Amino acid sequence: MASTFSTAPILAMLGLLATACGGSPARPPEPAPIPSSTAIVGATLWDGTGRAPVPNAVTLVQGERILCAGAAGECPVPKSARVIDGTGRFLIPGLIDSHVHLLILIRGSAGEELGRDLRDLLAQGITTVRDMGTDPAALLARVGALQAAPRVHAMQLVAGRRFFFNGFSGTPTARGTIYRQPPAIAMQQLGWRPLQFNPGEDPEAIVAEAREAGAMGLKLYAQLDSVSVRLLTEAAHRAGLTVWGHAWVQPASVMEQATAGQDGVVHAAGLAGELFTVADRDTLVRDGDLQAATAEVGTVGSAHEPRVLAALDTMARRGVVFEPTLDAVRHSVASYDAKLRHIPSLQEEYVRSAAQFGMEVAREAVKHGVRISAGSDHVSYGPVADRATLFGELQLLVDSIGLSPTAALVAATRDAARAIGGAPGLQVGTIQKGRYADLVLLSRNPLEDIGNLEHVDLVIIGGKVWRPGQLRSGIAMN
Repeated sequence: MASTFSTAPILAMLGLLATACGGSPARPPEPAPIPSSTAIVGATLWDGTGRAPVPNAVTLVQGERILCAGAAGECPVPKSARVIDGTGRFLIPGLIDSHVHLLILIRGSAGEELGRDLRDLLAQGITTVRDMGTDPAALLARVGALQAAPRVHAMQLVAGRRFFFNGFSGTPTARGTIYRQPPAIAMQQLGWRPLQFNPGEDPEAIVAEAREAGAMGLKLYAQLDSVSVRLLTEAAHRAGLTVWGHAWVQPASVMEQATAGQDGVVHAAGLAGELFTVADRDTLVRDGDLQAATAEVGTVGSAHEPRVLAALDTMARRGVVFEPTLDAVRHSVASYDAKLRHIPSLQEEYVRSAAQFGMEVAREAVKHGVRISAGSDHVSYGPVADRATLFGELQLLVDSIGLSPTAALVAATRDAARAIGGAPGLQVGTIQKGRYADLVLLSRNPLEDIGNLEHVDLVIIGGKVWRPGQLRSGIAMN
């Protein structure tokens, strides 16, 4: 019969011997500290999931995550929790601006502009932004050194050869012929880092370089044909990256981009490309050609052309997300309206055509069921009054496009998170258990008036609570 042997007496004896010899008895490992919890109680909760607003709600945060959100009876508040009284106020998910450009270098330096701008965005309740093309590695390194900033996700710019080498040819203007350097060089002087992709090259190499730089996706910028768009999109998706692009990347059109599987397109005015044939689009290669073409065909009426509507239907059917970026164009029109001396120019013709055509395209996009993400095309440089804002974009979506305040808010939360995509998009955009505790407490109801988003009492990002005044005053600086 097999005998059994217990080690317990030996272990006990060794413990006694260790004590007798002056040693300390073995201690169990210390339990991991329980993250502190915060409860926001009494506010009306709009969680972004589609559930009706919950009055007198409780939202419990533990560490950097949401532990519970719902009616008072659903979320017991621990005795040790820090309690924030939200009575009479409104709690919403942190806002997302899915289209910004943050890294603007002047003489090689961003100075204090980047940190100041990011703190101001956070003070507005914008807790996540997606940079749609600068230099991912340099941007993310700078942001990582800041104490207070939204979550920043970066996209990698990609363009075709003619964006980098456009030949030495002049562009006729009202002031004579102008010779310009290739657009890529102008970008590089601002500290941006576009990658060049040529037909026949390996798209996997572009994707690998983008990932190494820390980019979460590709932004296709210009001078890419439909085959290049498809190859880059497929390679990026295999690697788990999203792919967005300008609404026509000259020569590839929005219809071709959507058919290739691209995840989203930006700039409503770019659907003017649908009004040209493939052969015509391939001739628009010089700097200024795109503006001249849009100025020629972009009208309110042409936004209803069957080719434009067919592209929108394809976007809706394939789930391609759309960022109209209306506020940026509005600012451009305002700058021309404010000029004391009017000198006609191609650029002004383009801006005014883009404004009326793009606005009508955005209206049609909503009618045709295209998912909208509220990207503003904000830049962190120049006079603050001249910068596009998420608030301005949302106001236009309500006042000019016809979205309800609730639908506009969805475009800046849940649907903007879907636009960002990947693992980051699954962590933000709604108030649900397990997601990041990125929240905004407002003193007025944004579901009645989208302008009430400007009445921010508190901003919470990753469980850390900020008052807007702290962020804007510089208290949050390193």
